[in-house]
Amino acid sequence: MLLTDFEYLTNSEEAFKKKVALQIKRLRRQNQVTQERFLSETNINIARLESGKIDIRLDTLRKICYYFDVSLSGFFQGIY
Repeated sequence: MLLTDFEYLTNSEEAFKKKVALQIKRLRRQNQVTQERFLSETNINIARLESGKIDIRLDTLRKICYYFDVSLSGFFQGIY
């Protein structure tokens, strides 16, 4: 069965959100930072982002990358 354009976009969007969420979690764990510590130092609830169920704003992603000293392009290289 072929997917409609909308169904394809919906499915690929969910997969992309999961990849972004896993990359954020990988960075946090790699740097040995707890969710609580990250929240207290940045005021960003990373637990919600790691769930992959919410959209992340670009400025929030930029702050996460800055915190972990990784460029945005480097962040996305880890996904693809």
